[in-house]
Amino acid sequence: MNIQKTFDALQEDMDNSALGVICSELETQGYSVRIDNVPVKAEDIFEGKHQNIENKIGLLDFTLLKGSVVEQNFSIEFIEFHEIVLKRKPS
Repeated sequence: MNIQKTFDALQEDMDNSALGVICSELETQGYSVRIDNVPVKAEDIFEGKHQNIENKIGLLDFTLLKGSVVEQNFSIEFIEFHEIVLKRKPS
């Protein structure tokens, strides 16, 4: 995952859902995304289909997959509008 591209995408698209922007960038990088073990697509987030995830307070657990292979696990916490903290996901 290229985290700098993710941060840049958040700064460049302040009008859309931050979660959707993050997922869109990760999809552009070739990943399938699961958040809290739910498969999500940026388009679905932009269409409001994952309000339970978008409205969650606290850490969101991300799993990135290439095909069916898990590539990375981490958590994101939103601290301000379009500002995030990445955290290592506990094993």
